[in-house]
Amino acid sequence: MTTATRATEERRGTAVRTLEHEIGLLLRRIRKGIAERAVQVHPDLNPTSYTLLGTLSDFGPRRAAELADLFAMDKGTVSRVVHQLLELGLVERSPDPGDGRASIISVTPEAERRLTRMHELRRELFAERLSDWGPDQIEYLAAELGRFNNAVFEPTS
Repeated sequence: MTTATRATEERRGTAVRTLEHEIGLLLRRIRKGIAERAVQVHPDLNPTSYTLLGTLSDFGPRRAAELADLFAMDKGTVSRVVHQLLELGLVERSPDPGDGRASIISVTPEAERRLTRMHELRRELFAERLSDWGPDQIEYLAAELGRFNNAVFEPTS
């Protein structure tokens, strides 16, 4: 191995460790942010319920079994989360037209209103925090994060 090749490998190893550190920091901040956004939507909403609610809002009504598969949760856990969301008036349950034994869980208009407002506040915060970034920098970061996600993670729906 040449000196140049060794130096490149060492630099790459350092870069990967730095990336791993930054991703770990980002994940911790994301978890904290999810908890904060959950409370913004409803004071009694927990982070897991918020995440499930957001998925229903983004991707439309789902059966509880689909949610269990999507989140890799057991059906009992999903049932408890859905129960909390029902009690808070953030989701509603309707019969599944394709299977009378199952229900479809969907977001209520009130939940959509609360989520929309929370997303608006979050975008305002992002805009403020990135005010000294140019559009090219933001687009580059978004593109590179997309490329990273495609390289590292399996696609999900």
